[in-house]
Amino acid sequence: MMNWQKLLSPARLGSNHSSVGEFGRSNFHKDYDRIIFSSAFRRLQRKTQVHPLPENDNIHTRLTHSLEVSCVARSMGLMVGHRLAEKKHLPDHVEADHLAAISQAAALAHDIGNPPFGHAGEYAIRQWFAEADEKFLAPLSDAQRADLLTFEGNAQGFRLLTNKRTGLHDGGMRLTYATLASFIKYPWTAIDSPFPEKRKFGAFQQEAPMLAKVAEVTGLISRGTHCYARHPLVYLVEAADDICYALIDIEDGIELELVDFQVFENLIMPCIHDVPGEYHHEQSVPRKMNFLRGRIMTGLLAATSDAFIANEEQLLAGEMTGELLNHVDGPYNDMILRAKEFSEQQIILNRRKVQIEVGAFACIEVLLETFCRTALEIHQAHSESELSYRAARVRELIGRDDLPINGGLYDLYLSILDYISGMTDDFAARLTRDIGGSQGR
Repeated sequence: MMNWQKLLSPARLGSNHSSVGEFGRSNFHKDYDRIIFSSAFRRLQRKTQVHPLPENDNIHTRLTHSLEVSCVARSMGLMVGHRLAEKKHLPDHVEADHLAAISQAAALAHDIGNPPFGHAGEYAIRQWFAEADEKFLAPLSDAQRADLLTFEGNAQGFRLLTNKRTGLHDGGMRLTYATLASFIKYPWTAIDSPFPEKRKFGAFQQEAPMLAKVAEVTGLISRGTHCYARHPLVYLVEAADDICYALIDIEDGIELELVDFQVFENLIMPCIHDVPGEYHHEQSVPRKMNFLRGRIMTGLLAATSDAFIANEEQLLAGEMTGELLNHVDGPYNDMILRAKEFSEQQIILNRRKVQIEVGAFACIEVLLETFCRTALEIHQAHSESELSYRAARVRELIGRDDLPINGGLYDLYLSILDYISGMTDDFAARLTRDIGGSQGR
């Protein structure tokens, strides 16, 4: 069994300091601040949520989506925290609002590692390595190959949060172990995944030791080599994400006139039993959507928190099956499933969106073809004088320290993926045009 004493560790990765904090601002609250002030988080404002490169400023980006998910996770964490405190299940050093702060910080960062163009960017990276000439992967181990062939934004996010490049010291942002464990949705490496068919994992081979350290400090149950049971608060973060994108995708669809408001209303109404008369006389669609969203969120937060408390023993034993929303009573789970199904069929496959995603594949392919050829040349070189002019310029672009001469090929590829994943949609498109132009001269 896992226990809250270890699961809610206030100690920081890469630091010996383990104080909860003082004056009401705990280490968990500081985690949120460190993430939100980071340049990686700021760049999410120009990264795709669902609709790539939207011209309508009301449409969600990764940044606005992440902020909303963090709000929902905070509310559920607070509800759960108070319920656990009432049951005397929290350790002495933890207050109820600390669970809110941990959930909020983990949710804020949940998409921080995603490459440009949303999930299309992930698929494009995987496909390039799958179709690349054998010379690009031949020097790598099976585990390293798995990282690239099943590239995951979640693993890239854990790397970003913990990599020394994001801070002066070891541990990167030096977040608390509790927040990091709550962030890791898939606490295993690609080659050690218990669900290889899902192609989901939470840490590259290079970060496997840090994953093990997080698991050790927080007491995550081991399921094998570099494979662990989820931290219970992961389920709150996951539920907050599902709730937001299931509902907000449809709202964005309405804003873009891809979906009729009636669809949204028909989904939500079965879950609401106290609709005031004023609602039926209201003519403004935005005001009606705001009302429905507020009511459904209130019910969902309470029902999801109830499900968490009802399944606390299974969560601590690492035996929870499926997502937390699957265990929610009432019509909420069915509503979320129908909303996600509608989005996948009517919004995600919208023709304009598909056209841009096809372009995103071409964009990522150009970048990887250029940068990975350079990585192979750098790996084989013994001095800077051996590099071609083009490879030297690419090395200057990405960073000489990140692409050391005769560096390990796997490490060079990860540095390239750091660079590409950090790009906004706009920057990736502009750089691709520049590179494409130089290739044509």
